[in-house]
Amino acid sequence: MSGDSGPTVSFGVLGTVELRVAGRPATPLAPAVRALLARLVLAAGRVVSADALADALWGDQPPADATNALQLRVSKLRRALAAAGTGGDLLVTRAPGYQLAVAPDAVDAYRFERLLERARASTGAGPAALACFDEALRLWRGPALADVGEADWALAETARLAELRLGAVEDRLELLLETGRQAEAVADLERLVVAHPLRERLHRLLMLALYRGGRQAEAITAYHALRHRLADELGIDPAPELQALAEAILRQQVPAPAPSALPAAPAAQPVAGAADRGARPETAATAAPIPAPRATGRSDLPRRLASVIGRQDDVQRVLDRLREARVVTLTGPGGVGKTTLALEAVRRVDAALADRLHLVRLSAVPAGADLPEAVADQLGVAAGGPGPAATAALVAWLGDDRALLVVDNCEHVIDEVAELVEQLVAACPAVTVLTTSREALAVPGETQLAVAPLGVPDGPADLARLGDSPAVALFVDRARAVRPGFVLDEATAPVIADICRQLDGMPLAIELAAARVKALPPAEIAARLHDRFALLTAGARTSEARHRTLRATLDWSHDLLTEAERRLLRRLAVFRGGWDLTAAERVCAFGGLAADKVLDLLFRLVDRSLVVPDPTTGRFRLLVTIREYAAARLAEAGETAAARDRHLTHFTELAERYGPHARTDADAWARPTEEHDNFRAAVDRCLERTDGVDAGLRLADALFLFWNYGPRYEGIRALTALLATGQAAPAARAAALQRIGQLGVYYPTAQTRAAARESLVEFVRLGDRVNTAVSRLVVAWEGQYDGDPDRYRAMVAQARRERGDTDDPWWHGTVCYIEALLDLRTGAFARSAEQWRRSLDLTRRAGDRLLPAGILAHLGIALREAGRQDEAIAVLEEAAAETRRNPSPHALAFTLVQLAHTRLDRGEVDGVPAMLAEAAETARRSGNPRCQAWAAWGRARIAYAGGDATTAADECRRAVQLLEEREFPWARLRLWSLTAEAAADAGRQQEADAARRAAAALAPATR
Repeated sequence: MSGDSGPTVSFGVLGTVELRVAGRPATPLAPAVRALLARLVLAAGRVVSADALADALWGDQPPADATNALQLRVSKLRRALAAAGTGGDLLVTRAPGYQLAVAPDAVDAYRFERLLERARASTGAGPAALACFDEALRLWRGPALADVGEADWALAETARLAELRLGAVEDRLELLLETGRQAEAVADLERLVVAHPLRERLHRLLMLALYRGGRQAEAITAYHALRHRLADELGIDPAPELQALAEAILRQQVPAPAPSALPAAPAAQPVAGAADRGARPETAATAAPIPAPRATGRSDLPRRLASVIGRQDDVQRVLDRLREARVVTLTGPGGVGKTTLALEAVRRVDAALADRLHLVRLSAVPAGADLPEAVADQLGVAAGGPGPAATAALVAWLGDDRALLVVDNCEHVIDEVAELVEQLVAACPAVTVLTTSREALAVPGETQLAVAPLGVPDGPADLARLGDSPAVALFVDRARAVRPGFVLDEATAPVIADICRQLDGMPLAIELAAARVKALPPAEIAARLHDRFALLTAGARTSEARHRTLRATLDWSHDLLTEAERRLLRRLAVFRGGWDLTAAERVCAFGGLAADKVLDLLFRLVDRSLVVPDPTTGRFRLLVTIREYAAARLAEAGETAAARDRHLTHFTELAERYGPHARTDADAWARPTEEHDNFRAAVDRCLERTDGVDAGLRLADALFLFWNYGPRYEGIRALTALLATGQAAPAARAAALQRIGQLGVYYPTAQTRAAARESLVEFVRLGDRVNTAVSRLVVAWEGQYDGDPDRYRAMVAQARRERGDTDDPWWHGTVCYIEALLDLRTGAFARSAEQWRRSLDLTRRAGDRLLPAGILAHLGIALREAGRQDEAIAVLEEAAAETRRNPSPHALAFTLVQLAHTRLDRGEVDGVPAMLAEAAETARRSGNPRCQAWAAWGRARIAYAGGDATTAADECRRAVQLLEEREFPWARLRLWSLTAEAAADAGRQQEADAARRAAAALAPATR
């Protein structure tokens, strides 16, 4: 639809269902709405009966009241279309059903069919026909109706459109061949015959393209491959036309194509052999019949059997290395895709780099075999004897030719390969060697390229970003191979992303997991990855045995290690999130492994691609799958308990060395942060041991500051679990209860408040005056939300008296902090600001690096509410800089939202949305609902000021849901007031009335 009546509206089904308004995407997100839209779009202006729509949506399982359910679905679609700005009522009720009032040209499928008809009608005019084919095929964005599901109508239409698309591709490729442009067609045809192995027309076109490109042997090989497949799978022979073509190729009597009427493509390569005759490609292509050129050796390479995903940049890096070095080795752990990458890169090698391409696979060559003889045998070279005789035969065979030799799977015969490659490169000046191995050859002139796992999403993301992840794309591609119609949607995408993360982005593991989609939903696969070696066993029968299961792949690597290397590898499994060299020496050196041997063994495991180093930090890690495998080996060796106890001892000592200094020493804060996962594992070990409570409480005490400025809930959970054993001594139990209370002061719960009160009772009973005062402060801090500030001011004063003999600036700074907080809560903003400044001065005098950021943020609030906005912004900007220097996610999120609201108070909007977005994401990652609420409130203020009352009301609702009752009463009053105004302006009167009542109830508490 276009013109004066409204914006241009178009629809797409050649891919996911798509609605575009004025050129921008505006597709409804709900799957059920998309399915209804798709069914109506395919009718393109025709009425679709209600019965047909119901059948399309629900098939043979309609809801109890299908008529009403359909009307509800139609209403949702109408609202979605209106919200998208389509202008006018596109979806109309018209007996006996509904009609989408659009012209066929507004639907990409109809435009595609029209262009296809035009192309086929003008094939005599080459350029015009090719332009029509190209325009038609560009309309496709993926499989038709990709996100609609597997309803019968959708499958039928998908199949029809897919056949039309494939026919168009075939017609276009045939047009290229008819006009002598076979070089442009070969790559597409090779890919298509893999995807459609029984489609004879594609094989015919490929045979023609190969022959006309000077690759007669490969054309015949392609024919024989098809003949065998047809016989094996269908029990038939190729069509007579194909048989005749094969005979003509053998006799070199294939008719030449017509002279090209098409302009040459910019990237077209000369036909092989043409340069020797001094002819232009078009001229060489028209000679009839075409003589077969000199063999290039490319027939040694196997055809690609599956698409290669996520390796485009890696392929280019391999090609770049091959142009720079004569020996290139791709290294990486088993299953990372070294062979796939090597073959894909070599398929793209151009004539400028090599005239001959040869592949040697060593996986079946046993250790101890005569390697030169085995290589000669694979290449069809008459060796004339083992060892030196075979090497000499290979040198003579390669000669001075520019040959690229691919040697795959070298790790189990690495020394023999290194010796042979060094000799071949020295004797054959134009030979280049590309090897794949789990470790480098270590020969002169070798360039090593480490093959990394595929990229995985690093956290929550929208559907488009998840779909762009190479690891997710590989999973989806392989899943569709076993379950056609498999859809990546809002429900499955996060689960698949999680699977890929758990599998470290390792292609083999992802492919094995995707194969399980045939019988299990993704969520079930993800849930079973705790036993991944039992789950991931569905490799292709044609794969090498070591690639058919995940365990077999790792067994292959493990069996190549020395006993000392195996011992270290399995003990490294106790680490979580990585380790440094000192940790490896302290934890793993026992039971026959000396500490002074660990360094060399660790580097050997790095060389064998089993340990991942980080040269910038000096740390190491195991991929999760390798760690799980090593842990199983550790258990088989009966060493799990000993290794985990040594891990606990080391990380307890580390926590005690750094933890108490985290407030004042940046390095002391950094170490616990980078060892977060190891500390968690150490706590878990304490909980597993029957005698682990004392050790656990000792570790928890050392980790308190790290937990307090980071993962507070983790600390609460750990301390609660340790106390639940009932084994803690009275003083240790009271201290742990106090810590639980302290960890809850910012977001108190019934549990943390009860713990604080119980710790106070216990310390009074024990006669511990210092800790009694501390627990009294904690109780007052958490109690501020009760609405009885005078009671808690009295408690703070009593705590001050109980420690009147101390001159500790940190203690007095904390007392001022709580007094300032009580004043801020009750609206005494000027007095609160004075107390915040005292607290800031005292804590800085104590050398505290962490608390001042929070103090500055609250000082900024007090100044803002006191009407001193310029001062507030300066202080909040200082707070933001402080939190970035000494990272605390809670403090950073809180500071950013307060700075954003202060800028909004001054009427400033520039930069505020980005500030709110960073705050919201930081709060989400650190589990901070309070700051998520303030961020939503800020977005509501921006939307309302911009005249978007609906968005403002929605954001207010989100903020209200997240902002709990313990928030400052004056802040809650303002939020409810904005909610009432936005909801009223948005026409949501009931919501507005409820917000006004909530605001009225808060008013007395803010006076």
